[in-house]
Amino acid sequence: MNSNFGAYVSAIDQPKMTTAPLRILETTDLHMQLLNYDYFSDKPDPETGLIQLVDSIKQAQSELGPACLLFDNGDLLQGNPLADYLATHGLHGTTHPMIAALNALGYDGMALGNHEFDYGLDFLRESLKGAAFPIICGNLTVKEGPAIAAPYVILDRMLTCSDGQERSIKIGVTGFAPPQITQWDGAVLAGAIAAQDIVQSAQQLVPDMKSAGADLIIALCHSGIKESKAVPGMENAAVPLAAIDGIDVVLTGHTHELFPGTDKPGTAEVDPVAGTLHGKPAVMPGFYGRWLGVIDLELRWNGQNWSIHKHQTTLQKGGSTGKGAALREKILKSAEPAHQGTLAHIRQPIAATENRIHSYFATVGPDASQQLLANAKMRHIRSAMQDSQWADLPVIAATAPFRFGDRAGVGHYIDIPAGPITLRDAAAIYPFANTLCAVLRNGAELRTWLERAAAHFMQIQPGRQDQPLVHPHSAGYNFDTLFGLNYEIDLAKPARFDSDGRVVKPDATRIKSLNFQGKTVDEDDQFIVATNSYRTYGGGGVLTVNSNNILYTSAQSTRDILIDDLRKRRDATITTSSPWRLTGYAQTSGMFRSSPKAQGLLTERMTHLGGDSDGFDRYRLNL
Repeated sequence: MNSNFGAYVSAIDQPKMTTAPLRILETTDLHMQLLNYDYFSDKPDPETGLIQLVDSIKQAQSELGPACLLFDNGDLLQGNPLADYLATHGLHGTTHPMIAALNALGYDGMALGNHEFDYGLDFLRESLKGAAFPIICGNLTVKEGPAIAAPYVILDRMLTCSDGQERSIKIGVTGFAPPQITQWDGAVLAGAIAAQDIVQSAQQLVPDMKSAGADLIIALCHSGIKESKAVPGMENAAVPLAAIDGIDVVLTGHTHELFPGTDKPGTAEVDPVAGTLHGKPAVMPGFYGRWLGVIDLELRWNGQNWSIHKHQTTLQKGGSTGKGAALREKILKSAEPAHQGTLAHIRQPIAATENRIHSYFATVGPDASQQLLANAKMRHIRSAMQDSQWADLPVIAATAPFRFGDRAGVGHYIDIPAGPITLRDAAAIYPFANTLCAVLRNGAELRTWLERAAAHFMQIQPGRQDQPLVHPHSAGYNFDTLFGLNYEIDLAKPARFDSDGRVVKPDATRIKSLNFQGKTVDEDDQFIVATNSYRTYGGGGVLTVNSNNILYTSAQSTRDILIDDLRKRRDATITTSSPWRLTGYAQTSGMFRSSPKAQGLLTERMTHLGGDSDGFDRYRLNL
């Protein structure tokens, strides 16, 4: 009896654990997709846009009040014709409509992404001027003039605890962007920005945030979930960033992926099921406002300190709950003038085509839209280099698809009918503001480039039917084609690179019969490659280019070069001629996915297999 009494007294003496909820919401990579309208297709898209997340955001905020924080993780202000229209026609003293929407939704902070700088520093300053929330970036600084962002902020909040008491918490928030910004946007920034390594910057800032009283630290990391080991200047540093002692929560972005999610393999550091990096809560809600990232924390108060006791990380689709109806109308009304101006602008014809141009098969072969772009690139570079010492070298062009379905959705394709080609079509073919570069490459470097691209495909077994053709973790925008060359890709061989660009089989060779105008490309043959500035300066982890091998950088954007080329030629009729082919094997086929609209466009080697549950259709490609 005495022992039972002792146990009872011991239980009474134990202090009851005091907890409090804290919810963190994230949007990222909106790319100016404010409205649920696809400007590239010139039609509504009910699955995209910040506007379709309004109800979900307001519902989440109403449930927890001040204990619900809302952040945007960058690449907010660039990415579609609405963004271009605002940048070229000006804001005229009004608040940027995307910033006005974030103000209306009560955002608690915004990190800067790399594409924030695409229109130059002056426009960025003007756009951010009306923000009613802090702009945060810990590894970018402006060399002259006032800062555009704070390295971190401390948010003071009151949390209602499980014992009924309200207690204060100081939440430190910092942000990071890829340091390659100074190179990718070098033409428009002209040295105005200094960039530091993400991990090194965080290691310097965390002690300062702790000294400023931060009980909890959230890192807005506009950087992807890739390599685990820190490398100076790395583009995708979310995993080593999460390893830093003192960082409690990581919001990620930049690579347009979904995390948590089953499409990313788990590692010792990355748990895609629980949604953790190094055991810490993390989230990445894709792009274009298709998803809202949600991290629900149960914080524990021990009488002196706060700590994370439990967490749940989820991705939430937008939908109508009725909670934000009035706010949606306010945002729509604010954006309407710019929306109508954009539509009038992008519908201007610039050329014409006699045949249909589409990208429904862009994941399994080059399409006419890529060929149009490649031809414009090559013509521009030949003209630019005609009086240089490199004028006698052959010019080829690197392109990759940007609208290829996949996680962007079944409507995310180029489909230009015979007839006029408009400004919106040019924007769909090349949606970014990168400049065009001429890069000197030898034959050996071209082979490596193509081996990296060939990681887009799965390894197949000859003699088997309907094998998965496209690697599920490969981003189509890293699947480069080199127009001007001819080559073969042998998928019976293993890939040299993995889908993130890491060498996994150094001796593997998929590229065969590489030639230029019928002549085998030798390792020391030299070529000028027309490619965008993003790729030139390491974007996507595809290239490493010495600055001495960058022979030319255009003053115009790549898209403007395409538009000028189309206007000059007027007739853009083109017959697709693939630079490459897949090695054929008897009784062998691969399976890929595309839009149901592709059914009427099949080549003789393709067969329609049926629909999938998510709106895509399955197709067979006979090898």
